[in-house]
Amino acid sequence: MTNKFELYKCNVCGNVIEILISGDGHPVCCGEEMQKLENKNDNLNSPDLTEKHSPLIEQHDDNITISTLKHPMTKEHHIMFLQTISKDQTQSHIQFFNPEEQATMTSSNNSDIIARSYCNIHGVYIS
Repeated sequence: MTNKFELYKCNVCGNVIEILISGDGHPVCCGEEMQKLENKNDNLNSPDLTEKHSPLIEQHDDNITISTLKHPMTKEHHIMFLQTISKDQTQSHIQFFNPEEQATMTSSNNSDIIARSYCNIHGVYIS
């Protein structure tokens, strides 16, 4: 069984997919079942972390800014995308990043949201 907005990764070729409609079965790529990516969370208040993956949500009047703090943005290690998902799961917004770009996005969606980031090495983190 798959659920809306879950992420899966192929352990052979590295493809990542997002489920848009829940259903029975399991995604397959390169002849193998894909691995479900579990959401992780950094303690953003910990001064001991040298890199942080969990997105930070900041409210600014009519907009929100989502960003990652203290995360490298190199070709070898970077945030590939940031995404907002409304808690009622009716809306989603995603922004992709190239290495050496700043992983920050602005959204006018002021509804009750969660934010997630995807690191090319460490996986999925949520706010």
